[in-house]
Amino acid sequence: MITMLCKDGSTYEPKQEDLIAWERAYSKRGVDVRQELLSMESWLDANPKKRKVDMKRFIDNWLKRAAQSGGSPMAKSRKQSSRNIPIEHKLCDIGWVQNVETKQDAKQFYLNKLGYYFDGELKNGKDEVVTI
Repeated sequence: MITMLCKDGSTYEPKQEDLIAWERAYSKRGVDVRQELLSMESWLDANPKKRKVDMKRFIDNWLKRAAQSGGSPMAKSRKQSSRNIPIEHKLCDIGWVQNVETKQDAKQFYLNKLGYYFDGELKNGKDEVVTI
């Protein structure tokens, strides 16, 4: 349960229907709504002079800023995690190759075989990022 402290000393607990609406609006944009609400709760507790009156507006603005900055920090790190790279891309990864000549050979091999290679992101023969 999340309980946020308000400016007038009262508390605000987000309703289930609000949570659902925020999840629908922001989760696809990389925002972990529940984690952000916990962060808001902590922030409001630590900053009594900055507590708010209109909590729904405060929450929506916070979530909007999180979405504009690319999502919640943990959601962003999950996106960048190697666990989220499909096995097909890991198999044609040349990012680990140190030797320039060997890297070029590996790049050419995957371009001939698959039409792309992976070096932090999928690229075609023109070093353009591609989506599959």
